[in-house]
Amino acid sequence: MSLPPGRSRTLALVAILLAAFIDLIDVTILNVTLPSIQEDLDASPAELQWMLSGYTLALGAGLISGARLGDIAGRKRVFLIGVIGFTAASALCALAVSPEMLVASRVVQGLFGAAMVPQVLAQIQVMYAPHERGGPMAAFASLAGLAATLGPILGPLLTEADLGGTGWRLVFWVNVPTGIAAAYAAVRLLPESRAPQAPRLDVPGVLVSTAALLLVLYPLIAASEETHWPGWATGCLLAGGAVLAAFVAQQRRAERRGRTPLLEVTLFRYRSLYGGLLVQLLFFVPVMGYFMVVMQFLQVGVGMGPIAAGLTVVPWSLAVAVFAGLGAAVLMPRIGRLTVQAGLVVLALGLLLMAVTVAEDATTATGFGAMFWSVLIGGAGMGLVVAPLIQLTLADVPPAQAGSGSALFNTVTQLAAAVGIAAIGTYYFSRIRETAAGAATPEALADGIGDGFRDTLLLNAALLAAALAATFLLPRRATAAPGPAPRDGAAPVETAGRAAG
Repeated sequence: MSLPPGRSRTLALVAILLAAFIDLIDVTILNVTLPSIQEDLDASPAELQWMLSGYTLALGAGLISGARLGDIAGRKRVFLIGVIGFTAASALCALAVSPEMLVASRVVQGLFGAAMVPQVLAQIQVMYAPHERGGPMAAFASLAGLAATLGPILGPLLTEADLGGTGWRLVFWVNVPTGIAAAYAAVRLLPESRAPQAPRLDVPGVLVSTAALLLVLYPLIAASEETHWPGWATGCLLAGGAVLAAFVAQQRRAERRGRTPLLEVTLFRYRSLYGGLLVQLLFFVPVMGYFMVVMQFLQVGVGMGPIAAGLTVVPWSLAVAVFAGLGAAVLMPRIGRLTVQAGLVVLALGLLLMAVTVAEDATTATGFGAMFWSVLIGGAGMGLVVAPLIQLTLADVPPAQAGSGSALFNTVTQLAAAVGIAAIGTYYFSRIRETAAGAATPEALADGIGDGFRDTLLLNAALLAAALAATFLLPRRATAAPGPAPRDGAAPVETAGRAAG
């Protein structure tokens, strides 16, 4: 079932892309406004990390379940539930009177986002014939770059606008009219569809995997408040690993008994897939940690306002968009895996150059001019990685399983984002706490914050070196795997475009 060509179908496409955009931009826009939230709500470093990672954790843990629910209950219905819930949760974020309320509202946002996002590309497949999907798919893929570019600009502008004394809350209030408009258009224009043979939702798998992720992430974030790494945190991590192993075993049993597991364990027999997931994990953890930490450094350490801090990182976002296109369209067909490897090297060089800049100029002298080249180089490196990596990851996966592989890739992306914010953020804040305790003068404190940021950048560069080593698990070229073509609606529609942001 598809809409007839014309204005109605175009408006329906705009509606679902608008919903996807507010989900994507909610991470990039919040990074810039966190220092304002910290000051207004008196939030601790751990609470700031939960505001980001709580959202990405809920989103990542729920993406596959959201896709299954759309197949079972109807993609239009689940999309509307997601949009309406996301909009209501945005209003709760804007009304938050404490860090705990904001964290809880962000988790709710992520859960409804997990219902909304998987339906977007599925709806494109319903509304458009195969030969018509190129334009809508390209529009969806471009949203991630657009969000990365506009987030650092819109966040400060909305915060500084302070309409009605809202301050940072306006960042969330703008989601409300946008979400209402998307929901209204979806009710009027979107077709309803279900999978002809919808798999059942693996509720035990959802519960066990969520418990494992919480056991891993909670100590990484909560330990940022401790002077030394606590023993209970090690215990939680070990318990999380054990529960994760139990989850994998449970998924294998479900698969052997002919049930539909949450995670298709058999996908891991494809070397390109498990290699690509490992690269994405080692790549995205330092990148997402960097995004959070650099805004803390520029605003709290250097003393920049939100607009100046946002403009400082805009070259990164622009470079990502330009070099993602260059990597996917020009370099990938010619040099294959070397594109990703070159991108990781360039990204690491950008971070190392930034570390040198911070070491030489401390914090108070660091600004747009001093950081321009390191920011630009880092963004160029990230752009060379994001687009080609998913192609290489799915290279060995048969087309019939490409949808599951794409969904798994995006889930790992979101979980890596949560881990990056938790682990890298905790390391940075622990270094800053040590500095603050030993600083005798404001100048010593400023230098110490610069040292903490530098050490965090060096840690990120080391993780990128590990990602580079893992790239040798990837195929040299992204060639299509043999196998039957996927049925309509089962192509890699879950999330391929999200990885570009």
